[in-house]
Amino acid sequence: MDHDGKPAPYLAWKDTVLVTAGEMVRLRVQFSDFFGKSVYHCHILDHEELGMMGTVEMQQLG
Repeated sequence: MDHDGKPAPYLAWKDTVLVTAGEMVRLRVQFSDFFGKSVYHCHILDHEELGMMGTVEMQQLG
């Protein structure tokens, strides 16, 4: 959606996002046809300890 509050130059479906040092990135993810647990992660292993790896659980509303 945006990088440091500035709109992304184009919107596209991606499965990876480049985040540079000190940058904040806002993502939007749609799980309309998937319920259950999934993971997100950074490809730098040391970042696991900094909260850049975890699980997300999607639940059906209603």
